[in-house]
Amino acid sequence: MHQPYYIDPLTMRASMPWVRLHGIKSYYDMVRILDEFPAIRVTFNLVPSFLKQLLLYIDNSVKDTFMEYSLKPASDLTEDERRFILANFFMMNWETIIAPHKKYLRLLEKRGRHVDARVINDAVKSFSDEDMRDLQVWFNLGWFGFKAEEDFEELKELKKKGRGFSEDEKSRIINIQSEVLKKIIPAYKAAEERGQIEITTSPFYHPIMPLVFNTEFARRALPDNPMPERFSSSEDAASQIRLSIEFHEQIFGRRPKGMWPSEGSVCPEIIPLLREAGIEWTATDEGILFRTIGKKDKAGYLYKPYRAVYNDSGISVIFRDQGLSDLIGFTYSRNPQSAAASDLIHHLHEIRNASSDKAPLVTIILDGENPWENYPNNGRDFLRHLYNELTNADGIETVRISDYLNENPPQDTLENIHSGSWINSNFAIWIGSYEKNLGWEYLKRTRETLKEAEASGGYPASEISRCYDAIYMAEGSDWFWWYGDDFSSDNDAEFDRLFRMHLSTVYKILKMDIPSYLETPIIQFHEVKPERVPVGFISPTLDGRITDYFEWLEAGCIISRRHRGTMYKSERFLDEIYYGFDLNNLYIRLDPILNLELEEDITAKIVVFDDWEFRMVFPFGKKDVASYTLFKAGNGRIEKIKDIDKINYNRIIELSIPFSELNLKAGDAAKINIKLEKGEMEIERYPQKGFILLTVPDENFEKIMWRV
Repeated sequence: MHQPYYIDPLTMRASMPWVRLHGIKSYYDMVRILDEFPAIRVTFNLVPSFLKQLLLYIDNSVKDTFMEYSLKPASDLTEDERRFILANFFMMNWETIIAPHKKYLRLLEKRGRHVDARVINDAVKSFSDEDMRDLQVWFNLGWFGFKAEEDFEELKELKKKGRGFSEDEKSRIINIQSEVLKKIIPAYKAAEERGQIEITTSPFYHPIMPLVFNTEFARRALPDNPMPERFSSSEDAASQIRLSIEFHEQIFGRRPKGMWPSEGSVCPEIIPLLREAGIEWTATDEGILFRTIGKKDKAGYLYKPYRAVYNDSGISVIFRDQGLSDLIGFTYSRNPQSAAASDLIHHLHEIRNASSDKAPLVTIILDGENPWENYPNNGRDFLRHLYNELTNADGIETVRISDYLNENPPQDTLENIHSGSWINSNFAIWIGSYEKNLGWEYLKRTRETLKEAEASGGYPASEISRCYDAIYMAEGSDWFWWYGDDFSSDNDAEFDRLFRMHLSTVYKILKMDIPSYLETPIIQFHEVKPERVPVGFISPTLDGRITDYFEWLEAGCIISRRHRGTMYKSERFLDEIYYGFDLNNLYIRLDPILNLELEEDITAKIVVFDDWEFRMVFPFGKKDVASYTLFKAGNGRIEKIKDIDKINYNRIIELSIPFSELNLKAGDAAKINIKLEKGEMEIERYPQKGFILLTVPDENFEKIMWRV
C-alpha cells in the first residue's frame, strides 16, 4: 500500500488526491473484507510515506486542491476552477466506475471523451451550475469502495439518485470520506492484533535502496545503458530504513519483522542495513532468484525461503510467483469472477502436487490498490469468491510470512543475490535514460549542497533535519518511474514538478537561490529509443497484410503501449509501429489493435520534420483508402503537395514515400511521430513524449549494420 509524497512540506498543500481517494477505496476494502473470512491470513505492506499523509488528512492538516474545488459551491466556481474540474474529475476507470452509472456517463459524454483546451472551453460554456455540482459529487462518490458503501447506506442512495445533488449532499460525501479515512489504521491494527494479518513496512519515502546506496549498482544488470555521474549515499538508505521502522512502531505499537524493499529492489549490500535495523525477512521477485542461482525450475526452487548473506550478515528472503501475481493484477479482472478465483485455486493445487517440499510456500505479491479499479465492483466479487474457496480448500492454508518462517526456517543460502527489482530484474525503470539520469544528477547536486551547508555549521540542526527529509522525499521511486518513455500518465508534468519541488525545498530552507535548472521541467520533447532499430534495407509489398515473415524483419519497431499516454483513458488505437527504408523510400507500417471499431472519423497524420514539416494524412480505420495526401508546413503556412497512392489497409496499414518527396538525401536526419486526430483535436500521439530519429541511409548502410 503505497503513495508518493504529494504534500509540499512548506505549504502543506497536496496537489494530488490519491491518498484520500485510494484510502476510501482499496486501502479500506482490502482489510475490512477480512472480517468476513476469519481463517484467511494476509500480509500487508504499509509504506510510511502513505501513512504519514493519511494521518495529515485525518488531522485536517492538508490543503487538498481537489477537495477544495469539490467543496466550493458550484455557482461560485471561477472559470479556471471549472476548467480544472472538467479536466480532472473523470480520472478513474471509465469502464468499471463511470460506465455503470448512466448519470455520470452522461456528464462524460457531455464533456467529451477526448480532451484538449477547445473541448474544455466548450464544456465550460455548456455545463450548468447543476451539471458542475453533479460532477463534483460523482467524482468523490465514484471513488468509494464496496466496504464504505456497505457501511454508509446513503452512498448507495446517492448513486441511485444520480443527478440534481444539493450542496448539503456534496458536503456529506466529503464528511463520509473523512470518517472512512479515520477507520483505516484502526482496522489494520485490529486485524494484526487478532492474528489475521502481518503488517510490514518499506523504506520511508519508497526509494530504490540499491540506487540510493550507489547508482553504479545498476550496471550489474545494465552494463550498456548510459548512467549518470555516480550518486552514492548508503547513510540515506540506512536512514530511510531506520525512520520507517520507528514510524511504524509509533503507529502500530510494535516493530515490523518484515520489509518490502521498494519495487522489490535488492542487492547484496542492503542485507547488512536490514539486519542491523532488526528486519528479519524481506521479499522480491522470482526473477531475482533465478538470476541468482542460474536456474528457472519453479517447482524445484521457487516455493521455499532462502537465507541471503553478505559480509557475515544474513536475512530470510522469499520470492513471489510472478505468473500468479500477474494473473490477479492484469488478467482475472476481465473474466467471470468465480471462474477466475477457481482458476487460481487450481494453480495452487498443481503447485502443491508438483512440489517436493513438505510445506511449499506460494508467495503472491502485488500492488494493494491498483488492480481493483479494473475489476467489477472494485474486486469485491473476486475477493469473496477467492477467500471463500481458500477457506474451504483441502491442502491449502493462507499464512502470515513471519509465522511460516518461524515454523520453516530457510535451509538454503544465497551468497550473492542478484541486483535488481521486480520489473525485469534490473533497475531500468528508474535509471539509464536521459530524463531519469538527469533526475539523479539534480539529486546529487542538491545532496552535495546540503552536505556543504551542514559542514559549515551555520544552520540550526532542526533546519538541516528538514532538509534531509526533503532529500529523502526526492529519493522516492515514483518520480523516476514517470521520467523516460516506459510509462506515462495524465500527471507526468505534476510528478516532474513534485520531484523538483522537493529538491527546491532544500534551497528554500537554507535561504539559498533555487538553481534555474530546478525551475525547468525535466520532461522534454526528445528522441525516443525504439524497441528495435532498422538493421537492413526492406522492400515490403504494400498490400495491408504481413505477406511473409521477412518483409519487415529488419525494420525498426515501436511498441505503442510502452510509449502512449494516459493512465485513465481506455482507448488505444495502435499496437505496434514499424519503420524502415531502402535507398530511395521510407516505409511505415501501423498495426491497429485487433477488432478495432471506430464510431467516429479519425485522421492519421504521419509527420516527418526537422526545421520543416511534411505530413502524410489519411482517414484512420477506413479500409478503402486508396491514397494519402502529402502536405508541407512551415512559416505558419500549410501547402498541399500531392496525393500519393502508395498505401494499403487490410489487417495492417502499410505505406511508403520517396525520400525525394521529403527533400531528404543520404545522411540527412529527420524526426518522425504519428498523430491521430479528431477534427482539430489530437487524441493520440506515438511516441507520446517525443519522436523517432531517422538518418537517411546510403549504399553502405547494410555493411555498417552487419559489422555492428
